[in-house]
Amino acid sequence: MDIKKLEAYLESDEGKASTEKYLSELAEKQKLKEARHRRFEKWLEDNDFDKLMHRLILEHDDEYINKCYHKGYMPFANRKLAFVIGYVCDNLASIKVSKLDCNFPNEIWQFRGYYFQHIHGQGTITRIYYKDDLKQLLQL
Repeated sequence: MDIKKLEAYLESDEGKASTEKYLSELAEKQKLKEARHRRFEKWLEDNDFDKLMHRLILEHDDEYINKCYHKGYMPFANRKLAFVIGYVCDNLASIKVSKLDCNFPNEIWQFRGYYFQHIHGQGTITRIYYKDDLKQLLQL
C-alpha cells in the first residue's frame, strides 16, 4: 500500500472511526487483563502458588509436548500457564541471573520461588526454574 493512500485513509472519516474503534477495543482488552490480574492476586492471598505451578508443569508432560509436535507446531504454554507467565512478565521487572545467562537475548523474572526465562532467537523459548537450586522444571 502506498504511504499517501494510507495517510489519506487515516485522515478520512472512515479511517478515524476505524482507528477509534481499534483503540477502544485495545483499552477494553487492557481493562479485562488488569481485572484478571487483580483477581489472581486476590487468589494468591489464600492459595498455594507452589501447588498451582506443580499442577501446571505436570499438564505440560511428554504426552502434551508430543501432541503439539504431532499437530505440527512447537510446544507452547496452555492458557493457564500462559496467564501465569503473562502475569509475571507484565507486573515485574526483569532481572539478571548470571548462572542462567546464555548467548541469546533473554529476560528473567523471579516470582514466588521460581525463575521464568524467555530466550529470544528465531522464536522464543520459555524456561521455568526453581529459584533455590536452579533446577529446570519446564522448557517450552
